[in-house]
Amino acid sequence: MLKSRLSSKQLSVVVALIASILSNTLFAQQYTLNEIVNKAISYYPLIRQRNAELKATHAHIATVEGNRFPSLKIHDQVSLGTANSLNGTFFPMGVIVPTAGGVRDENNYNLASGNIGLSYLEWEVYNFGYYNADKKDAIAGQALRQAILNNDKYSITEQVIFLYLELLKQYQSLRVEEENVKRAETIFKAINATVISGLKPGVDSSIARAEFSKAKINYLKILTKYCDSRITLSNYTGIDTADIIPDTSIFSKTKNIDSEEILWNDSISDSHPFLDVYKKQYNLQIADNKLIAKKYLPKIFIVGVASMRGSSISSSDIYSSNLADGLSYSRYNYAAGAAFTYNLFDLKHRRDQLIEGRYNAEAKKEALNNSRNSLAMALAQAKEAYNNTLLQLHDIPLQVTAYRQAYEQQIALYKAGLNTLVDVTNALYGLNEAELNYVTAQDSILRLLAIRAGINNQLNTFLEKFK
Repeated sequence: MLKSRLSSKQLSVVVALIASILSNTLFAQQYTLNEIVNKAISYYPLIRQRNAELKATHAHIATVEGNRFPSLKIHDQVSLGTANSLNGTFFPMGVIVPTAGGVRDENNYNLASGNIGLSYLEWEVYNFGYYNADKKDAIAGQALRQAILNNDKYSITEQVIFLYLELLKQYQSLRVEEENVKRAETIFKAINATVISGLKPGVDSSIARAEFSKAKINYLKILTKYCDSRITLSNYTGIDTADIIPDTSIFSKTKNIDSEEILWNDSISDSHPFLDVYKKQYNLQIADNKLIAKKYLPKIFIVGVASMRGSSISSSDIYSSNLADGLSYSRYNYAAGAAFTYNLFDLKHRRDQLIEGRYNAEAKKEALNNSRNSLAMALAQAKEAYNNTLLQLHDIPLQVTAYRQAYEQQIALYKAGLNTLVDVTNALYGLNEAELNYVTAQDSILRLLAIRAGINNQLNTFLEKFK
């Protein structure tokens, strides 16, 4: 009687747990696969990061276009100091103050005031195509960022699909284990009653109790996996964990899907978001190489300057006692011209960088080819696995039916005293395993359909089927 009461307490815990889950299910919202994917695309931080990076490339193009504008600098300066000079030439050194004026035999330490205002125009009017190459390089960079964004969206979509299918698998497995707990409970109650009445040996009650406990443990293991799947999916979507319930009608929808309708384009295309990133990386490297080729070409400038100066020192080298006299402008100059610049030693830099760029382009091209081959191999493997799993899915329902009938027959035979509890336990185990295999096979078909659709760049078509 004590053992019976302990089993009842254990049973009450499991029943309460199941009731709690069912209660949460009643208040939770059921999300379709398509809805979950859309939630993830709008919520996931990585996508928002990629959008911001793409906007930065738009701004960079505007920055590059602004490089065509001339430079116009306006400068005004008031100074106070001595004005001693010497004949001769030296290279600019920055810390030496330029001094204009006559050369005297001795230094004059009287202070003099001065004023200068000028405007300087410099316009790189022609650089043999560098401006256009720079803009095309910026556009190629923008195209790469767009490709990365598209690929991340596609990758997140694939990840969320598989996370959703994992949640669905655990949800279906939980229902199977729930039924298994009920069957084990039924067996235990029936056998315990016969043991108490003396019709069956006590060992049968112990074995039945062990199988009942085993069924409850398996249920709790699946429950843990199910909760983990909900938490993981919540991280991608921002939806409260308790609110996520999978759409079980997806299995019936799978039966109505003509695989040829979805997978009619069962091939690899460079338009696939994953391959497009490598393609855009190659295009950017080609644009970089062209930019380098233009960077070291000659440059033609238009330059112009206008200046005004004032000084408290007269043309006859007389220092005015009124320093304010140097604040007014007394001399005016202007100049305009064209300049041609070319660094002959840049030819070596240009050659070295172009060789480096050529090898980088070759490496990126081979990376594209390697990625294309990887997708082709994955597609071939997915097609083979799909065909084999489809054959299994045709036979497993027959297996489930057969095991269910065997289980019912073994129960009837046991009650009639024509077999042992071991036969009943084996039938229970076989039925539970067959039902779980059916869930696994359904999950595998959905996963393989998603993999093939993903490789074929047809995820949107796949998702359309499960709205």
